[in-house]
Amino acid sequence: MADPGESSKATRAGQRIAGAVKQAAGAVTDNQDLRAEGELQQEKADAAKEAKRADEFAEQKREEAEARAKEEELRVERERLATEDAAAAREERAEQDRSAEQQRAAQETATRRQATEQVAQSREQELRRDEVDAVRERAAAEERAQDEEVRAEQARRDAEVIESVEENR
Repeated sequence: MADPGESSKATRAGQRIAGAVKQAAGAVTDNQDLRAEGELQQEKADAAKEAKRADEFAEQKREEAEARAKEEELRVERERLATEDAAAAREERAEQDRSAEQQRAAQETATRRQATEQVAQSREQELRRDEVDAVRERAAAEERAQDEEVRAEQARRDAEVIESVEENR
């Protein structure tokens, strides 16, 4: 089965060529209507090509934004797991110290737990900030993608206007 993108490309190329032929025929025969019709047909093909290009660019930007967001989510998850692993390792050491020297270990454990909690809270806050930044970045990328989609839609509307003008002739 033929690729739909290739047939659209071929159709646009055919329209462009047909427009050039009409424009040349109009110039040779001094038929301004035929010449204008040829110009409009070429502009329509160009507008369709620009709309397709804008759609592809918007899709690429959306995919890039999603990839960046996923990478950021993975990084945040890795940091969270590392924080959990570090906290677990510190807990294990505290237990060993407690069995070796009960009173000293109890004081050290309390101190370590407080420091661990502060570090964990600090890292959690960093992770939250990173998650917020990732969400903002994704939203900004989606907004850029949406802007490209709006441009693509405008190009399609322009192509429809050109086609409408062409049909009314």
